[in-house]
Amino acid sequence: MSAQERPAELTAERPVPRPAARPAARPGRRRDEAKDDAILAATLELLAERGYDGMTMDAVADRAGAGKATVYRRWPSKVRLAADALVCNRSARLSIDDVPDTGSLRGDLAAMRRLATRVNNANDDALTGVWSIVQDDPEVAAIFREQFVKSKVGLMRAVLERAQARGEVPAGRDLEMIAMVGPALLSYHKLANGGSLEEGFVERMIDEVIVPLATCAPVPEPAGSR
Repeated sequence: MSAQERPAELTAERPVPRPAARPAARPGRRRDEAKDDAILAATLELLAERGYDGMTMDAVADRAGAGKATVYRRWPSKVRLAADALVCNRSARLSIDDVPDTGSLRGDLAAMRRLATRVNNANDDALTGVWSIVQDDPEVAAIFREQFVKSKVGLMRAVLERAQARGEVPAGRDLEMIAMVGPALLSYHKLANGGSLEEGFVERMIDEVIVPLATCAPVPEPAGSR
């Protein structure tokens, strides 16, 4: 049969079938903050009970009632989990709004000291559990400084900025550097004393180092230095 003799339905161009439309992609699962809180709380408990060496990611997952994959997906290493647990713990989180404005830098620092003491007392066991490994493991020490110490420096700087706004701290002072002095002295003192603070050390540091350093006039540049 020639092409001319074929029925029209055979010679007509057939429509090309279209692929079935793919179902819309499912949105990603939202991170469960309640699960995060449970994991961080379990981490603090285990740090207090077993110390850093005895705390394991598997034990945290079991204590928090979470899957191991959930813990590892959120925190790729034990050291980051431990640091986050200490920094993000709501009972240990202080901001400038928590520190009363006493009208003087010394009064503000003393108030911050009292708040920090109360917070640290609630977390002493967990901090002690981490402190031993901070002294021995450079990776742990680096991450601990990055996350834990940085929050302390930020709070100290906020207190200094408030004092500067009151006129106590002269303009031109390097507030970031001054803010690092207190946490650095505390860290060194703890390192030299096995993690404990000598009675009255913080008060002496405030009176003899921080307040004089922050409130003194900037040292003028020597003539001809430029």
